[in-house]
Amino acid sequence: MEARLTVTGQLEAFYALYLELFQEEYQKATGKSLLLSEIREGLSYVKRFGKKEEQSVKVTLQQLVENECYAVVIQSNRGIQYLTYRLVDVGEDQVEIVYTEDYLPEGRWNQLNYKLLLPLMKRGLEKRMLLQIQKFAEFATKKEVHQ
Repeated sequence: MEARLTVTGQLEAFYALYLELFQEEYQKATGKSLLLSEIREGLSYVKRFGKKEEQSVKVTLQQLVENECYAVVIQSNRGIQYLTYRLVDVGEDQVEIVYTEDYLPEGRWNQLNYKLLLPLMKRGLEKRMLLQIQKFAEFATKKEVHQ
């Protein structure tokens, strides 16, 4: 599934924020510090969540192209989720953010469930993805102004 939105801001600021958010999540999950310069493809961590942190997912940085692309793979016992953010400079402080989300369910039940429910959930997912892009752009722009 894909969502695209053209937003106002600096392409470099959006890319830098993706890296900072990955750095923050990595440090929170591992307890280890990570310099921005150490972020590279293949880097992964296990994120725990839930009331007693009984649930976990493995997050792996799949693709990283400076000022162009940031992609992660999230693996859980339910399947694999691929999240990709592409940045396209369209000129005059305008950036198109293309957000792609793909899911590969694990097991027959999850596959069937996903196949049946996707058409019903598609519109809601598209709205959520567009809202996610908007909120990300707002956050990046506010952060850029305050630095």
